[in-house]
Amino acid sequence: MKKGCLYGLMLLLATLFASCGDDDDYYYPSVKLEFLTAYSGADGTLQSVQTDDGARYTVLADDSGTRINADSLVRVISNYGLETAADGGEGVRLYALSKAIAPLPKPADSFKGGVKTKPADVTSIWLGCGYLNMVLSVKQQAVHTLGFVEDEVTVDDEGCATVRLTLYHDATSDVEDYSKRAYVSVPLRQYLADEDVHSLRVYFSVHTTDSDEDVKTYEFDVTE
Repeated sequence: MKKGCLYGLMLLLATLFASCGDDDDYYYPSVKLEFLTAYSGADGTLQSVQTDDGARYTVLADDSGTRINADSLVRVISNYGLETAADGGEGVRLYALSKAIAPLPKPADSFKGGVKTKPADVTSIWLGCGYLNMVLSVKQQAVHTLGFVEDEVTVDDEGCATVRLTLYHDATSDVEDYSKRAYVSVPLRQYLADEDVHSLRVYFSVHTTDSDEDVKTYEFDVTE
């Protein structure tokens, strides 16, 4: 994919675990579903992950067989479980994962064809380790394209940066069907990279299906 292109909608298929027998001693693994930042090695396989709590784990097994660019990172949503390594340390087994929608925000004039703001509903939204995480619900029966519009960035005399972002959402059809989930993670660390910036306030706006509130804006203070 060319640099600057929008990421397509990625939907995670939940992994199902089922017992093959009625043995009361059967062990069901404790599995989490979370956003992770995954890091690859020289061969492109995932070597480690970082949780949004800041914990870093070695990947002991990756059942998804994911490969990305060598020595790079990717934002993912993953079913994973903690396991004990041969040396007694703690690592993770990745049961299933999908790349989260996590492109860098860009100015409105960078979007070919203009900014699109088809409605979407925010199921949940929270900060996590340099990202603004969201689970979105979309209802159109269509191919979706999501991204982040950088509406405004300002820095005051005290080094407080204010960033205003809007969800870019295009769909190939307006026909509505059942709700679908999209896992979205907005990178924010680039706004704190400037040595003159000491704090960050983010406003994120979403055009919604709510007839009483066409646009909802969420406010967050970023400290990491």
